[in-house]
Amino acid sequence: MESLTAATAWTLFGSFSGIEFDVPREPESDGLLYQFGVHDFSGESRFHFDLTRQFGLRDSDEYLQFHCDLRYLPAPPLRALGSHSEWWFPGDGRELPEWVDVVNQHPE
Repeated sequence: MESLTAATAWTLFGSFSGIEFDVPREPESDGLLYQFGVHDFSGESRFHFDLTRQFGLRDSDEYLQFHCDLRYLPAPPLRALGSHSEWWFPGDGRELPEWVDVVNQHPE
């Protein structure tokens, strides 16, 4: 089986992001998060490339998050990228394709 690359994950995430779900009509009920950085969540330092979609749950104040988290050994070039996180929500002033274009400008 072929390994999932960050580029392929981003492409698939873009397709998944275009699917509309029946979520509450509140500002943060359907959001996208693009983030990366070196963290030791599991006790071992790893570079995390994380794509997240957040869904608000009906009749609840809670959210469900779907993550695609790719982990790499934190080689010096990955550490040099630092860390970054960027949310997108419908109605935040940018259309989804504009947000995707901004993310596509990142060097990682």
